[in-house]
Amino acid sequence: MIKSFLRLGSYLFHPLWLSTYAIVFYFSYSGFMYTYENMLAKIFATIILTVFLPLLFLILLKPLKIIESLHLNDVKERRIPLLFFTSVTAFILNFIFDPIQYKIPFYFFSAVFFTGIICILLSFLNYKISLHSAGISSISTFIIAFSLFYQTQTLIFVALSIFATGWVLSSRLTLKAHNLNELITGLILGTGSQLIFVQFWYN
Repeated sequence: MIKSFLRLGSYLFHPLWLSTYAIVFYFSYSGFMYTYENMLAKIFATIILTVFLPLLFLILLKPLKIIESLHLNDVKERRIPLLFFTSVTAFILNFIFDPIQYKIPFYFFSAVFFTGIICILLSFLNYKISLHSAGISSISTFIIAFSLFYQTQTLIFVALSIFATGWVLSSRLTLKAHNLNELITGLILGTGSQLIFVQFWYN
């Protein structure tokens, strides 16, 4: 029962879904600045580019024997998917969220891009960082930073994001998907990358 609950955390907060969660959260509190059509267009673009496209790419890699499973358990299997996802993030930065009208989403994805580059470099050093840990700590930092920046009543989301971080880390550790060092490295990378780019919100 406990193992099933922990496993659920890994699926609910899989790195592929987190960008969509972040953008939906952003528009739910800053939607007054945009038209309804613009918000829907940006949300759908985020879903297509960060969920469906990477999933399709992973599914295509499996019959080609480039990866053995969608879980990417082998660090060497992560290199091509990470390169692809980071390239998609670069596309989002160039064509979906401009730094003027969509400053906060732009710098959120800048942090995601930075995280992707570091993960790629680590994969070539045969270090298997926890992408779940990096992802959940990244969105948690984003939510907390957003709450402080706008002074909004988002305490429930801050609390949920902190709970989700603990849930995911416990899940990955209990399921032996990662060791403690890999989880902590992901936590530092995800948190640090967002903190680096949060400062640009104030410019």
